[in-house]
Amino acid sequence: MRPLLAASAMVSLSLLSGCAGSPYEPAEKASGLHDGLALVAPAKGTVIMRSPANKVALLKAASYTERGTTLETPAAANASFSLFNGVSGTVQENSGFRFLTLLGEPEGYSNPFRVETGDGNYERGYSIVELELQRGGVDLETGWLSARSVCVVRTEVGLVRYVAGTVAIRLTRNDAGEPVLTVTCPRGSAEVSYVNYTKDAAYAKAVVRGGYVQIAQNPTSGRTVVVAGDVVPAKPASK
Repeated sequence: MRPLLAASAMVSLSLLSGCAGSPYEPAEKASGLHDGLALVAPAKGTVIMRSPANKVALLKAASYTERGTTLETPAAANASFSLFNGVSGTVQENSGFRFLTLLGEPEGYSNPFRVETGDGNYERGYSIVELELQRGGVDLETGWLSARSVCVVRTEVGLVRYVAGTVAIRLTRNDAGEPVLTVTCPRGSAEVSYVNYTKDAAYAKAVVRGGYVQIAQNPTSGRTVVVAGDVVPAKPASK
């Protein structure tokens, strides 16, 4: 592992949604897409499910849920979920995780949405999925995500655009109490975007493949620093 050069950045969710060079087009602007569902289940322990109307219930069995739902996992508990576009995940213990946007084509609630290509075959349809990691960690995985699709995980430090394979996302605090975003891709890839203060609040992007990147935010100055990571994607040792 070799440390990345530190980069200063100003981070806020308002800037993340509207600064120049944004890597994510807001889902509200999408047309021709329909609401999809997420299948959630308690993998271990007691999982709390908070509805869009802020009604709280214990998740005791696998069930479908809609956008706006929050999963809260106390100590010694975690939850699994499966999305209509083929992405699945595990919410780790001591975490808060919300489904912000679940949109796909063509319509309905099938799992996954499929579109006929015209040659007798099918492919996953275009989808826009926006998730929010409020605290703790989430692991994402899929064998196949449509190249046209967008799957984004929002955090207070930056955005993670999920691409493929296995991606672990963690939001923790360092000894100074600063939020720290760590993205690890043991056999996958993701793009981590954050607002770069030195470029007039334009996005800076770290592409992670087979390695990791760690980004810390100073809540007082509002600046973000890449503190560690892989400069070059990890490669197997030559035999």
